[in-house]
Amino acid sequence: MENDIVIKTAHDKLFKNNNKNYIFIYTPPKVGSTTLVSSLRVSLGIRFNIIHIHDEVMMQVLTGIKGVSINKLIEYIADNGNNVWVIDIYRLPMERKMSEFFEKLSDMHFNNTETNVIKYDIKRISVRFNELFPHLSNTDHYFDKYEINVPPFDFVKKYSIQTCNRVKYIKLRLMDSNNWGSILSEIMNAKIVILNDYKTSDKSIGDFYNKFKNEYLLPTNLFELMKNCKYLNFYLNEAEKLAYFRSWRSRLTIHFEPFTAAEYQLYIKISLENQVYDNVQHDHYIDNGCGCKACSLKRKEIYFKALKGEPINDKIIHNDEIKSVLAEGNKKIISEIKQKIQEKTEARKFPRNQFSIKSYGQERK
Repeated sequence: MENDIVIKTAHDKLFKNNNKNYIFIYTPPKVGSTTLVSSLRVSLGIRFNIIHIHDEVMMQVLTGIKGVSINKLIEYIADNGNNVWVIDIYRLPMERKMSEFFEKLSDMHFNNTETNVIKYDIKRISVRFNELFPHLSNTDHYFDKYEINVPPFDFVKKYSIQTCNRVKYIKLRLMDSNNWGSILSEIMNAKIVILNDYKTSDKSIGDFYNKFKNEYLLPTNLFELMKNCKYLNFYLNEAEKLAYFRSWRSRLTIHFEPFTAAEYQLYIKISLENQVYDNVQHDHYIDNGCGCKACSLKRKEIYFKALKGEPINDKIIHNDEIKSVLAEGNKKIISEIKQKIQEKTEARKFPRNQFSIKSYGQERK
């Protein structure tokens, strides 16, 4: 009973919308989950409670409550008669490792500003990346976190879905993101539009990131390590694996000895202790999920823009949307006042009504 109370408290801190539909984007970092979150929020609005979460540490930060299991929260919500979907995403290993590495490149890995780091030689960046290679992005939530059997991936439909304990579990691949709209529209029985959100290549360090991706050479032993990844061998069919390996065989270089597990832990400890710069992410999503009227109006505007295929350059930021609606409201009021003044002015231009009671009586005399 006490545990249920704690879980309910965590639930109430996380979810503000009063509905029975819940979507957990429960994934590792750097797999395209931010794009998915914003796309679902814009498409589904306040009819769904949508949360983006990576692990229990993030859960504690969001709720201020220790010891709440994400799986237990999901189970609690489903047991109370709600509709629950849990979505995980697979991303190809090299791209995911690079993205994770560059997420903390300046503040964590080199303890410097982005302005200075982008002046570094690509070889210097490559050495650090190779040292960390085995320890970057090497988990899969469906295998490692969900505590359920993993269904075979459907390479025709390009997703898998199963129901366990009244919860629908969905697995997508980032490499199929062009199909996410149709896939999720069918699953959710609603028109889902996909927005590109929070891409590393679009950030201030984006040009340097693209330069690294183009110039980086992969050591042969790390290539073999990647080839033997159990997640890659599960989520890619034979043709996809051959094509992916072929794309990297032309970019191989000599053997490199990366950090051992112990060396990596020491590296992280020292890096965190020495860290001076903190790359805090503000307004992380296109849509932060606010259900107020102002944000809902902006959400509707973005949704219809996306449906038309127009580029989305806006974010739904609550304070900005409130100001916008207030300003728009003032314009309407001013317009109404002007209209009334205009009507009074126009009325004065007409002569006195010759059919008034007085004139009518005078004519009869």
